[in-house]
Amino acid sequence: MGDKEFQLNLQELVENYVWDCFKFDLGFLKGLLYRRRNHYFDIQWGYVDFQHDTTKTDRPMIRSVTKDKTELYFTEFQNKSNRDQKYTFSTQRETVSTTKIELQKNYTIGAQTNLEIDLAGVVKIGGGVNGSVSVTNTKGEEFSETLTWNINTEIMVPKWNKARASLYVFEEPSITEFVVTTTLSLPTRSLPVSIRRVKDDKIIKTYWIMNLHCLFSDKQKKDGMVKCETKPVPGKPVDDAIVVIETRGTCRNVSWKNQHVEVQCERMADVGNESIDLHADDEGDDDKAKN
Repeated sequence: MGDKEFQLNLQELVENYVWDCFKFDLGFLKGLLYRRRNHYFDIQWGYVDFQHDTTKTDRPMIRSVTKDKTELYFTEFQNKSNRDQKYTFSTQRETVSTTKIELQKNYTIGAQTNLEIDLAGVVKIGGGVNGSVSVTNTKGEEFSETLTWNINTEIMVPKWNKARASLYVFEEPSITEFVVTTTLSLPTRSLPVSIRRVKDDKIIKTYWIMNLHCLFSDKQKKDGMVKCETKPVPGKPVDDAIVVIETRGTCRNVSWKNQHVEVQCERMADVGNESIDLHADDEGDDDKAKN
């Protein structure tokens, strides 16, 4: 399948299965009286348990872009004295970290998906979006977080120097491919689905799906789109039928780290005569003190 985009619509699978059961129960002649467009399906998705496990893919896929040093704030100090001086460099600035999730192969429930992605196991994040995120858009979503950087430090400026103090952080972009393994099960061993009439919402028929395996075709199982398995349940004579679906995607992350201050000093060009005069005044004060 390569990088070809693919989506497995679970809602469509349930609706098709239930409608086929309904038409079979009606029989050929009576079934002609019922049009699918005149009905809709009430699926109780709360009866389905979704468990998600996030991992990186096996081959090396992390691509780090060159780290950029970003200047958040600067200020200048001028020491027009004959002695080194201390100054306080204080500020507060904000940056925005972003994490963009792009899905190439995933499942949907109608027009949405239902995916939990554990970013801590996917991308190295410093000062950015962290923890787990819930993705509902079928193509992916973007998350952002505002970070506040505080600095309050003293800097020393030599005599007759001007200094530029800058607050820097590093912008670190990265691209990582990941896999989310989603396991579907029926804790109550049934999924109720009702067929309702559009014009008055009346329930025409309710079916109880007891095994999720029946929703998927042999082709979907053979192609590896889904895995139909069983899981032993302590204290129960019959194993649970579970379905495993793999979601593949890309995480594009921009994080911020390594806050630090840099100070550049240079001697002021216009202090030659002034510094000599001040130095002479200092010597005159010393002579007076001796007398």
